[in-house]
Amino acid sequence: MHRACPRFSIHAMAKALCHLHGVRFHRYLVDQFRVAFDVYLEILRRVDNHVDAALNHGTANWRAKNSCPACH
Repeated sequence: MHRACPRFSIHAMAKALCHLHGVRFHRYLVDQFRVAFDVYLEILRRVDNHVDAALNHGTANWRAKNSCPACH
């Protein structure tokens, strides 16, 4: 949901998930969702960094060396 609408609040996402799963909403679920979502985003960031390092995308001029001639 966050990628579709990044302005959608954490509170609203937690309420929507509770509604979708038929679970009664409680305030503590917002905090649990926030922590889980932060961990998820950190995992994504680290995976992206590992992939970039494995593909040697960390050099300063990588984009210039690997873009098509029309993009220059």
